[in-house]
This record gives sequence, C-alpha cells and structure tokens, in this order.
Amino acid sequence: MPNLTFRPYKLRYAQLIIIVLLSAVLWLTPLSSDAAEPQPPVQVFNVQQEQVVATLPNSDSFREQSAAWLKSVKGLSARHNVEAESGIVVHIPLTPPLPVNHSWLSIQATDIYLFIDPAEKQNPHLLVFSSEGKPYVFDCPSDPESFLKQHGLLEYLK
Repeated sequence: MPNLTFRPYKLRYAQLIIIVLLSAVLWLTPLSSDAAEPQPPVQVFNVQQEQVVATLPNSDSFREQSAAWLKSVKGLSARHNVEAESGIVVHIPLTPPLPVNHSWLSIQATDIYLFIDPAEKQNPHLLVFSSEGKPYVFDCPSDPESFLKQHGLLEYLK
C-alpha cells in the first residue's frame, strides 16, 4: 500500500506558490480603461473677467471635435498675436495625445485652446500644443457655433 501520510508543509508550500502567482498576475495585469485616471476637464476662460467661468467633464465628443478641426486645417495661421482681448478661450486637454498627420505636419496634440472673440466670431483660431510642448496656431476651419451650442457654451460669449 502506498504511503499516504499527510504532510502539511507541502500543502502550505503549494498554497504559498498559488498566492504568489496570483498576486504577480494581478499586479502585472493592466487596469481596465474604466479604472484609468479620469480625463482632465475642459475649461472655459473668460478673457475680460480673467477667470475660468465653466468647467465641463471631458468626453469623446470634445476629442472627436478636436480631431475634426485638426484634420481640416489647411496650414499654419499667419497670425502674429494669439492673445485675446475679449471673448472666451476653451481649453480641451487631449489624453492620450491626438495624432495629427498632414503632408506638412505630423505631431501628437496634447492640448487645444479655441480662441473665440465675439467681434471676430467668424475667424476663431486654435492654439495647439504638441507632446514636445511646441505651440502651433491654426485658423479654425469651421464656425464653432454648433460646437458651442452642443456644449452649452454660447452664453459665455455674451
């Protein structure tokens, strides 16, 4: 008859190995996107008041709009001055960075600042920062009114 003696140290050793392996798997497994760090919020800055007047949760719609703007730009702006004297500036953080690929430019955009002056509402511009921290200025390729309506931001232009 085989020797079936109970050896508790073997059982504890096996349990310890299982615990260590499970801990290693859990530690090395990346967290799901649901548990990822929250997106930085979108902020609306009123130039005349010199303060943030609205903070909105960042969402896919902001990222999609940013991608559409950056895809549609035709070239760098000829503006020499990106300072605003009135109106609003909408800051859209892009996490992860948004790839921008044109034949004349290839960057990873991390932040977009949309400058809208009511006096020049038809000619807003975008200040974009790359992942290297380099600034780029573009004329906004579309009228941002529908974007402002969609996010309830038209009231801040008055």
